[in-house]
This record gives sequence, structure tokens and C-alpha cells, in this order.
Amino acid sequence: MYRLFSRSSLWLLLGAARLLAAAPFDTGDEHVKLMAPETVVAGVVLPAGFRATVFAAEPEVRQPIAMATDARGRLWVAENYTYSERAVGWHPELRDRIVIFEDTDNDGRHDKRTVFWAGAQRITSIEIGLGGVWAICLPELVFIPDRNGDDVPDAAPEIHLDGFEFVRARHTVANGLRWGPDGWLYGRQGILAHSRIGKPGTRDSDRVALNTGIWRYHPHRRTFERFAEGTTNPWGMDWDANGELFFINTVIGHLWHAIPGAHFRRMSGDDPNPRVYELIDQHADHVHWATGEIWTDVRKGVTGATSAAGGGHAHTGLLIYQGGQWPQEWAGKLLTINFHGRRFNVERLEREGSAFVGRREPDAFLFPDPRFRGLDLLASPDGGVFVSDWNDDGECHDNDGIHRSSGRIFKLNYGSSRPAPENLASLGVSALVSLQRSSNDWLARAARRVLIDRAAEGRDSAEVLRELDRFDLSAAHPVHRLRGLWLRHAMQRSDAARLLSLLE
Repeated sequence: MYRLFSRSSLWLLLGAARLLAAAPFDTGDEHVKLMAPETVVAGVVLPAGFRATVFAAEPEVRQPIAMATDARGRLWVAENYTYSERAVGWHPELRDRIVIFEDTDNDGRHDKRTVFWAGAQRITSIEIGLGGVWAICLPELVFIPDRNGDDVPDAAPEIHLDGFEFVRARHTVANGLRWGPDGWLYGRQGILAHSRIGKPGTRDSDRVALNTGIWRYHPHRRTFERFAEGTTNPWGMDWDANGELFFINTVIGHLWHAIPGAHFRRMSGDDPNPRVYELIDQHADHVHWATGEIWTDVRKGVTGATSAAGGGHAHTGLLIYQGGQWPQEWAGKLLTINFHGRRFNVERLEREGSAFVGRREPDAFLFPDPRFRGLDLLASPDGGVFVSDWNDDGECHDNDGIHRSSGRIFKLNYGSSRPAPENLASLGVSALVSLQRSSNDWLARAARRVLIDRAAEGRDSAEVLRELDRFDLSAAHPVHRLRGLWLRHAMQRSDAARLLSLLE
């Protein structure tokens, strides 16, 4: 343990030294000086062999609250300008937007930028699929159609759900859209929001009450469900190679295994179900702050025991590394941004009984910028990782004003660049099914998404099923076979006889 903490302290000191040597520059915000993004990446304390690049920075990107990728490998970013000071809440006159970034030569820096939509309000998340863009624009979950793929919305957003509360829950609102391996669209919500979810026009008595935890929505069945309840403010989640969902949290513990139907410990209040016998605590054997300290003191700066423990109580973004580009020792490691510590906390997931426990690994990727406010982690098509930086000062929920002119997207890779993946939407069925054997999980997920979207368009699935039959016979690895099963299920082409036979 002494060596673990000494290494973390050394990384932090190195980052601080580089920070002091950095020259800020002015972006136009009054009284706001920013560290130049290239200076930031030069000062990131990286594991040996890794490199960081500025994928995008202000003025090309600002207020990046969430990210997603498409089958062409492009990065989509939700920019949130309507989030405002506490006295304002959400600015009624401003608009948020969705921007597309493309890196055509795969050098870790974008070289093409497109504004897809500039009419959003209170946007907190986006996801791509089924012929368009899904977005949480509080109080609604909307779908913005772009079925011809020309990066121009075909029509006004279609409202699928409403009732996500935001007035009393400025910073613990619904967020985090991600496609699950089962074909459902998953999301999160924090503890201050007491939402009542339903299709537009649904009577209050028929709506689903939602407080803190994980939820999901099935876009074909138009079904909304609470998936797991509890914690404080989930703001990051990912699935491991076997389809187990994990998410992160703040204040009362950071790591949680999202067991379907589970009721987890809450920061405050009683579980809404009075018949719950006992609430489940976090799935880690440690916390990332000094337990003798008052957790709100982290706002004054991260030092001493809290820095040695990992940087503080708040976490944003979660990614289980499955890209195949980083060294093997990173495979399956869980990464999450320690918000105040300006670094990645790294966890080793170990099976324990019917669930998992997270074991602490050395912190990594320490960012020198005092304004670094990492929000999201996302796998990139080439096996690297995108990191979004809101780039501001203040605490988790800014109390001294909102600086809307800053924002960065960094990219982390190991060694030299790989060729950019081709446009998966242009591939045939055989090639897409074969990608379920890829060591890069981004390729496997994106290939499934293409085939799921084609099935939803009504295209003949017979060829896909024939290829999957051949794939099942040749796929010896359990993870590859799981990917094939997930594809059948998400295409709504599973059959009971096949599933029963697999029990043998």
C-alpha cells in the first residue's frame, strides 16, 4: 500500500510542477484565463507508452456534457449552454446543440466539424441509432430522425417520453444514454429528481415514478422500466465482456454492480418500497477520500490523505477498457474520472459470490489543469479512449458563475496510431457478423448496432440469421457466443428452442 500511495503522490506532484510552468491564454471570457489545451496534454501524467492528444477544443467545442459515436467512427458531442447559475437554474433564452467531429486521418485530432442541431434545451445526453439521434432534453427523451444520414434532421424531434424532473434537481437530473447489449436504451438519474415518466399525455396515475438509479427504455415496445434503484447521482456506466453493467456514483461510495431489480443504499431518504429488507452497499472494498474528513471539504482542494486515497468523493464517466489497443494488463480494467482529483481511478473487477467487488489499482492519467472537469469517458473506434472536459472552476455544481466559452475533448492511445476503421454501415452481413470475434469491443458493438438498425428498418433478416448459425458453430470463445446471442435478442429474433438447448 505504501508503494501504491507513493506512486500516486509522485504523479500528482509531477502534474502540479507542469501546471506551474504552464502559460495561460485568454479565450474572451472576462476574468477567465485558461491553460492552453496543448499545454494540458503535454503535462498529463501518463503510464509509460501512452500519449494524449487534443481531439477538439474551444472554440470548436464548448460545454461538452456527453458523447457518442456512430458507425462511421465519428464523435458526436452534446454541448449544454442552458445549464446556469443556481439562481437561474436553466437559462430559458439559450439553446444547446449537437456537434459531429471527424478525424479522417486518425491522428488523434479532428479535421472536420458539423453542427447537427442547434435548437436543444436542457440537453444532458445523446446516443445514435435506429436512423437518428436520441437525446435527453429535459423533461423529455426525444428522437431526432436522420434516416438518410446526411447530418441534417429530417423533421422536428419526436417525443418518446416526458416527465423527467429538472427544476429541483439542477445537477442530479436524468442523463447517460447508452445502448445495452440487450437492445434497450439505458439511462440514469440522481436523487434530487422525483420524476414521473410516461408517453406524452399519460395520466399521472399511469406514470412510472423514478427517483435515483438506473432506468431503461425499449424503443420498439415503447416500454419504460426502473432497472435498479438507489445511490446518489450516477454519472457513468458500462458493460463488461459478459454483459454485466457497472455504474459510478458520488459521496456514499463510487462503484456499483447494476443488478436488475436491485435496491441500493441511498444518500438520503427511504427506499420507495417499504418491503425492501436490506439495501445493497457499494461493490468496492475502498473509497477514494480520507474517511475522517468531511466530504464537502474537498471543494477547498485535494491534498494529503484524500489525494493519496484517490482524489475525492465525486466520480464522473465510467469505461471498462475492452479496446484491444492498450497493453493486455489494461484489458477489463474499470476507469472512472475522479472529479476533484483530476485523474482516473482504476479498479480491478473480481467476482465475489453472486456479484463483484472492485479492488483499487494505482491512479492513472493525472491532468494538470486546475479547471479540468472531466465528465464522460467513451471508447474510440481505434481502441483508444475519448475524455470530455467541461473545463470550468467551482465545485461539482458550479456556484460562482458558468463560463460557456471553454471545453475540450482529449484522446488517449497507446503507442502509434492504428488505421481508422472503415464505415461499418457500408459492410455486408458476413463482415458485420464476423466482427463479433474482434478484440476491439467497439467494433463488435457498432457492428451489432448496424444490424439491429437494419432489422428495425424492415430489411430481411434471413441472411443475418444464416450467418449467425454459421457463427455459432465456429465461435468457441464464450464472449463471442454471447455477442451472437445478444444480436439475435436485440433484433427480436431469439427462439426458445435455441435458448433451451444452450442450457445443456
